[in-house]
Amino acid sequence: MTGEKDIVAAIDTAANVESAAETPQESFARLAALPLFEYDRVRQDEADRLKVRVGTLDKEVDNLRGHQASANEPSAVGFLADPEPWPSPVLLGDLLDSLTSTADRYLVLLSGTAELIALWVIHAHAHDCFGISPVLGITSPTPECGKTTCLTLLNALVPRPCPVSNITAAALFRVVEKYKPTLLIDEADTFLRDSDELRGVLNSGHQRANAYVLRTTGDDHEPRPFRTWAPKAIALIGKLPATLASRTIHIELRRMLGSESVEPLRPDRLDHLEPLRQKAARWVADNHINLSSADPMMPTTLRRRAADNWRPLIAIGDLAGGEWPARVRRIAQELSGQNEQTYSIMLLEDIRHIFASSGGDRLFSAEVAQELSKMEDRPWPEWSKDKPITPRQIAKLLEPFGIKPSGIREGHKTAKGYKMDDFNDAFGRYIRDTSVTPSQLNEIKGSQSVGAVTPANVVSDQTGLKVNNHRSCDAVTASSGRNAQQTNDWPELPDVFRRTSNRTV
Repeated sequence: MTGEKDIVAAIDTAANVESAAETPQESFARLAALPLFEYDRVRQDEADRLKVRVGTLDKEVDNLRGHQASANEPSAVGFLADPEPWPSPVLLGDLLDSLTSTADRYLVLLSGTAELIALWVIHAHAHDCFGISPVLGITSPTPECGKTTCLTLLNALVPRPCPVSNITAAALFRVVEKYKPTLLIDEADTFLRDSDELRGVLNSGHQRANAYVLRTTGDDHEPRPFRTWAPKAIALIGKLPATLASRTIHIELRRMLGSESVEPLRPDRLDHLEPLRQKAARWVADNHINLSSADPMMPTTLRRRAADNWRPLIAIGDLAGGEWPARVRRIAQELSGQNEQTYSIMLLEDIRHIFASSGGDRLFSAEVAQELSKMEDRPWPEWSKDKPITPRQIAKLLEPFGIKPSGIREGHKTAKGYKMDDFNDAFGRYIRDTSVTPSQLNEIKGSQSVGAVTPANVVSDQTGLKVNNHRSCDAVTASSGRNAQQTNDWPELPDVFRRTSNRTV
């Protein structure tokens, strides 16, 4: 036994001598030569041995790999750059308060969304502490509502920002593999819906354990996994595709009213925001162990994927202390509830369209489900587990409005379904124009348009239905109880919402 102990001691001594003989620069060079996955495994231990922060070690290794060696590289102009951590410890509650007030300073935001931006910024810095990465979805009904400004603000606050206005699936997983960026994707409505592959790659990055795509590389077509694990914010007009939307926490932006004001945010003058980014980096560096082990108590109203998406942000709120634990839970419930209500109102609008197209005053439940499943620009064809919405799920969404299926007869057929009269109250409360009555439905069926019952100041899109293209999104907040014949403040709506002239967002 004595001989074995001597051998072990000799090996340890030799290792210590080797480490002592290796200068920091030599350590950086050795680590830069490692494959990325090997470096990821040892970076924490090596940082501890060198007595530097992991972010500092990453920067030194990246420099030697040439990521910042050339002026032609994106990182040479601040693109994909990591912040230098703040020199002193940071109180998370104070930092979140500052980030929240900063978001309110530059953006017109609904209640709770400034706090959401603040929490998501910390999440981006602490991304590897979590098993789920919620996409930040930034949407609006029309242009000029602040989406690009929101991404510009995030660009100044997150680590390794990678702002793009178009990206392919191949470029996305390669940039994630090489740079581990925070992806800030703008103008997604111009390309995202047309690329199943890109949506699949984005979806794959939601859960850390499964955040890989497999591709063949080289002349030998050797299979190779690519990581897709990265924080992502996506801005677009309209709505995200259903499968991606379920992995998203949403921010809905509106155009500014004349009575509202915010400070302009110039992309060439963002240096004043760097201290916030540095403080976020410092807090995460000091608290990543506590954050990695956090398992917060979730509100009972958040279930399944909604709970998964909010868990990282609620964990951050809990560590901030003070009023933040209660505050983040309240915001999570309010914003998640708004998303559910949007789907319910969307369903009312689409059922109203089905009634108008059918020319009758009653519909079987199976008929409603079949017609909804044909609407490719809506969530219904992939409502649950990539399968179309069912009559049972339709009934569940309509239940809050007091609408329930009942037995109806059509000719010799009797089955569960809905009568037009069942919807009158909900249509009146939640859909702007209620001028269509059952007596008008046959006329509508013959024309396949609602032009006879809509204001003259709207124009037709390619579907033959009436939409307005001449109003700002200020009208989104207008009272839904006003008759459309008496008002001209119709919202301008993106294609994804163009099914009738009577939509609200």
